Amino acid sequence: MRTLICAALLAATTVVCQAQQAAPTAAVAAEALLMKDADTFMDIWIIAATETSIRFLESKVDTDYTDMKIATARSIYLKEPKDFTKAIDLFQGHKFEEAKRQFGLLKQRYQFMEKMPGNFSALSAFYEMECMRQLGDLEGVNTAMQRFIPDPLQREWQRQQVEIYPFWDAVRTKGWARVDAMAKEKVGVHLPADLRAQIAYCHGLALEALKKPNEALNAYNTAITANCGADETITRQSSLNCMRILKADPEVQKAIRLWNTPDEVKYASGRVRLLEASAMAHYYQKYIGTLPPENNSLLKYKEEDEKSTGTAPVKADAEKEKKDEKAKDEKKEPAKKPAKKK
Repeated sequence: MRTLICAALLAATTVVCQAQQAAPTAAVAAEALLMKDADTFMDIWIIAATETSIRFLESKVDTDYTDMKIATARSIYLKEPKDFTKAIDLFQGHKFEEAKRQFGLLKQRYQFMEKMPGNFSALSAFYEMECMRQLGDLEGVNTAMQRFIPDPLQREWQRQQVEIYPFWDAVRTKGWARVDAMAKEKVGVHLPADLRAQIAYCHGLALEALKKPNEALNAYNTAITANCGADETITRQSSLNCMRILKADPEVQKAIRLWNTPDEVKYASGRVRLLEASAMAHYYQKYIGTLPPENNSLLKYKEEDEKSTGTAPVKADAEKEKKDEKAKDEKKEPAKKPAKKK
């Protein structure tokens, strides 16, 4: 008899534990809007999900759940959690370290639904990797990619970004020939500007390592122009790499030695490249940030007509234009004759 009672208690305890596991607290549930048909909407709280089905509560305080196939619903709209919105704000504000921590927490919080289309665990995992990439933590990206599930991502640019991660992994392992080959395969392929900039930047690193400085310069310039400054990390590093390559050019070094001397050749290739490096330095100082000390000297290499502010000629031209306009008006309108005295 005692054995039967213990067995019954054990079975009851097991059922209670299973029920508790099946219905997590509302704090973890993902709020969503379920549209069963064109006229039926309802708020639900998802407590478990796969790529094909969901388990949900009809209110935060419910203890009974409903299982449903995703395909039977007209649509299921996952409402964006406030913490995810805050993490996105940090990311867009370039506060990548803080954003990475927040996305890491959200990835774990919604892990119970990581295979559901558009879920916030997969999205958080994606943005966590993007934070790592921006911070230069390519080892972190590689580790995260090993368990990342890309299928739930629903936006095309996110899927394309995941396809670009092999470039960064090849940079991580210094597989320069591999980067070169992959970049050439992407020539002519239509891609969003920021992804094209990433490929060009990685290709620039590879070409530099492969001792092809001129081709590397072209790649870095592509990264800067394709990106239009949207990705500050790539713009900054590409600009610095361009200046470093140009300064190391023997012809540029010669142009620096001959600058403003009788032996200077105005249209020598080294001098043209020196002016290019100077233009890059001025661009960096004006639009990106404080120029590193080792590049400050580039700012002084300018043509004579670039050294003036240009305000005096502009004012003189403006004054001349006004006088010319006045003279034209006087020719068009004959002088009025004085009125006759009565």
